[in-house]
Parts: sequence; structure tokens; C-alpha cells
Amino acid sequence: MSMERAGMGRLGIYGCILLIAGLGGCALAPAPKPAPLPPEPEPVPVPVVVVPQGTAKELFKAGVDALQHGDGAKAKPLLQQVLVLEPNHKNASSLLLQIDANPVEMLGKEYFPYKVQPGDTLSLIAKRFLGDHFKFYILAKYNEITLSDNLEAGRSIKIPGKKPPPGKATAAIPVEHPVTPDVSNLRLAEAKKLYSDGRFAESISTLEHIQTEGGGNAELSDFLITVYVAYAKKLTSSGQFAEANKLLSKALIAYPGNERLRKTSDQIDVHRNAEQAYEEGNQWQNNGQLTNAYAAYAKTLKLEPEHAGAKAALAKIRPQVVEAYYADSVRARRRQNFTEAISSLDKLLEIDPNHELAKSNRNEIKAILDREQLGQQRK
Repeated sequence: MSMERAGMGRLGIYGCILLIAGLGGCALAPAPKPAPLPPEPEPVPVPVVVVPQGTAKELFKAGVDALQHGDGAKAKPLLQQVLVLEPNHKNASSLLLQIDANPVEMLGKEYFPYKVQPGDTLSLIAKRFLGDHFKFYILAKYNEITLSDNLEAGRSIKIPGKKPPPGKATAAIPVEHPVTPDVSNLRLAEAKKLYSDGRFAESISTLEHIQTEGGGNAELSDFLITVYVAYAKKLTSSGQFAEANKLLSKALIAYPGNERLRKTSDQIDVHRNAEQAYEEGNQWQNNGQLTNAYAAYAKTLKLEPEHAGAKAALAKIRPQVVEAYYADSVRARRRQNFTEAISSLDKLLEIDPNHELAKSNRNEIKAILDREQLGQQRK
């Protein structure tokens, strides 16, 4: 038994030694290495915006050329720069709109087939059927055509809208030539001559035609606005207010926010209201309602201080109106309607502040009203 106990004791000692060694091994084990940091993200390159260089005319021509080759991405910055240089460039605005537009939404679902004739281009076809040869690009998108300047004869394409009468659809398309600077200058000189002769409508038509053909520039746009303003004033002076407003509305669509056009439009509205008030005054005068006529003429002069007709009419009826207001005050006083009497006298004194009898009567009536009010307060 003693030997067994001794053996078991030795085994216990060995077990403790092994346990201590194991624990020491655990304590001496190296610590785990930290996980490596993730690599820093690569910096996002800042896009470099390249501003196209050149004149508005050069950039517009390059933009049109890009669109004719179906490259809207290339044309877009060119046309945007055209508008930076010439904010009122209608053709550049139109082409920019076409680049991102849905052709079916812009031109409509309804269409008719058209067989391309020898010598046809999308520009000429757009001019004939859509009224604007710069709509060649949206027409190309409508037909899924990439190269709009390469249109083979005999091909059938879709033309948006209703089919025109046969005679119009088969009429020969005139060959259009680009406007050269010399031709454009000659037409501008022609438009200026028409303007100096007072032929404003013809001058406007000539200037708009130059723009349609791509010959527009800042000088032409400025002069066209001048003619719009002059023609609107001429229409206004002859009483054609609706025609003047229609003309200016059209001009403001082409040149939104233009201060000269906006100011002219406001002036025409004021003049129209003044003329309406003046006509009302004439009607009241013809009907013998002189006090109403005087008020209408006064309104006319408030809107348009130099209105000769209203000035003359007021001078003519002024003594009669003063007399009418004075008579109204006397009748009201006899009825002991002192408030009405004072109102008539006040209107009289607005017209004739130096009317002594009116001032005297007003003071008397005012004293009566004051006494009555004082008596009521004492009660």
C-alpha cells in the first residue's frame, strides 16, 4: 500500500509539473499581429472642363457639323459656348434642346412616309415639312439616322404630322445655299433701309429670314429688337393694341428677359388702359354725366400725364363739374345731409382748391357737425 501511495504521489508531482509547464507555455506565446490597414482609396480625378474656343459663328458651324455626323456629345459643349457668347442665338438653343429631347415626344406619334428624292438632305426636308431646316437633327433621331448629311435617294423616312396634299408633298425642294457674310451684310443693309422707310413688317421679315439661314449675330439681334419696338409703338399709336401685344409676345419668346422689349410691353399696357379710360370719359360726357366724365379723364392723365385729349376735355368741362358739385352740396345741405354735402364740397375743392364759397360752406357745415357731435357726447 505504501509503494502504491508513493507511486501515486510521484504521478501527482509530475502532473503538477506538466500543468505548470503548460501554463507557462501559454503565457509565453507571442501576441497576434494586428491586421494590416486597408489601402487608401485612389483619389478621384477631377474632370477637366475644356471650354471650346472660337467665335460664336465658328462654334455654331462646328456644332452643326457634329450633329450632322450624329455626335450630340461633341456638339453639346460647342452649342453651349455659343449661347455664352450670344445668349439670344435661337438656332443654338433649338439644337441644344433637340440633343436631349425625345423625338416622339417633341414631334408626335403621328407620321406619314416620304420617299427621299435625289438631292434631298434632312435639312431641306425639315425646312419643307417642319418649317425649320435646323430641325434636321431631331428628324434624324425620329428616323434613327446617324449620318444626317448622307441620305440616299429612294429611302423611305417618317415625316411627323399629317400628310400634306399631294401637290405640296411632291413639289420640288429648292436648293438652299448657306448664307455667306457678304450676302448676310447685304440683307442686313436692306433691312435697315426698310426700317428707315417705316416698312417695319418687311424689315422684321428680312431679319428673321437671315437668322433662319444661320446668318444671325449680335448686331442683327440688337437691330431686330429695335425694329420690334418701333413697329409695336406704331401699331399702338394707331390703336392696334392686340397686334402690338402679339408682336411683342413673339419677340419676347425669341429674346426672353430683354429689358427693352419688356419695358415697351409695359408701356403699351399703360397706354391701352389710358385710352380705355379716355373713351369712357367721352361716353360719360356724351351722356351728360360730367362728374363721371371728369373722373375718367383724371384717370387717363394719371396713367398718361401728357394725354392731349384728356387735358383738353378736362379744361372744357371743369367749370361745369365745379358747378355741379356745388349744386349737389347745396341740395344735400337743405336736406340736412351734412355728410353728403361735405363729400361734394371736397370733390369740388380737389378740382378748384381756391373756390372761396365752397371753402366757406364747408367750414359752416363742419361747425354744425362738430356741435352735434359735442351735444351727443354731453348726453
